[in-house]
Amino acid sequence: MSDSQTAQRARRALLVMPGPGLVRAARAAGLEVWAALDHTLEVERDLRSELPPERILRVDFADAAELRAVLTDTARHHGIGHILYLPGALTGGASAAAESVARELAEDREGAAGGLPDAVAMRRVLNASGISAVRAEEAATVAEARALAEAFPLPVVIKSADGTGVWHTALVRDHEALTDWAGRAVAGRYPGPHLVEELLTGPQFSVETFSVDGMHLVAGITAEGHAEPLSDEDRAGVRAVVRALLDLAGYESGTTRTDVLITARGSRIAASREPYGKPGTAAEGNGNGA
Repeated sequence: MSDSQTAQRARRALLVMPGPGLVRAARAAGLEVWAALDHTLEVERDLRSELPPERILRVDFADAAELRAVLTDTARHHGIGHILYLPGALTGGASAAAESVARELAEDREGAAGGLPDAVAMRRVLNASGISAVRAEEAATVAEARALAEAFPLPVVIKSADGTGVWHTALVRDHEALTDWAGRAVAGRYPGPHLVEELLTGPQFSVETFSVDGMHLVAGITAEGHAEPLSDEDRAGVRAVVRALLDLAGYESGTTRTDVLITARGSRIAASREPYGKPGTAAEGNGNGA
């Protein structure tokens, strides 16, 4: 694929069940947008004004195989590099169908741009910058991680890398649980490195972002659990901290999902990952039982 074709793919996006606001924001960011909508729903007037009719796809979302085929064929025919969807907007097999196509496109892009750093590197840059700073200590072995956790006020979160580089997150509530974690870490072959962090508490939100050429579009902010809707001030803070994370990580292109908690000290990153990328490149976090 030529450089021009690669650049074109990077700026084309197929949005699955988007609202007019997301389509408008994506177009304002300079993206060429297609939209896949459930054929049983009426196309909103605002959406018709944002996109030409040939870029609005009417699909039977109850038929996962058909949805997957339409998304795949459209992406291939038009040279689309990204599929973006909010899981909460899809039901049944539609979410799995959209995810499978999005994952295939992510694999096609593999190596074209750097992903998110691992948990240790991400926490270093966040704490050094003062953005979303939390108490955290690094450990090379299970024994070192256990000793560090003993010095923390419990509960704590411990993140560990396995032999393949995939990160695993454990909530450790008390000393008995810490002993149990150490045994499971050894038996599960999590050689490390490890990261011991304070547990973040507060209302939690999932933030979906779509990045192109280092420009980060916040596609949606979804409350988790019983979290109340965000105030305008808190919403702005969540957007700012997520964009700052991606800037600090040098993240250029792709889709990310970031968990943010509104703590007594402000917005704090709980976890950030590329849902369709390599699991080993996820920047895992903590918070509310992660």
